[in-house]
Amino acid sequence: MNYQYSGPTSGVTLQDGSDVREVMLHTGGEVDLPEQHEYTKTLLAMGYLKLAPVKQAKTARTGAADDQSKPAVDAATKGA
Repeated sequence: MNYQYSGPTSGVTLQDGSDVREVMLHTGGEVDLPEQHEYTKTLLAMGYLKLAPVKQAKTARTGAADDQSKPAVDAATKGA
C-alpha cells in the first residue's frame, strides 16, 4: 500500500515472513509499506502516515493527440 510519510527522516528494516525489506522514510515522501505489518500500523497510529493520493495515468490516446497537434500549431505560428 502506498502512503505519504510525514515523520522524521529514518530508515527501517521490515521483515514479513522470509521477505526482508530496507525502507527509507523521508518527510513528504511516498513509501510502499505492507498494510498489515505492525510497523505500518504503529506509524499510522502516530499520525506519520496517510494514504497517498492515487495517481491517474494519461491514456495513450490523449498523449498521441497532444503530440500530433503540436507540429500543426508550430507550423501555423511560423508561417508555414
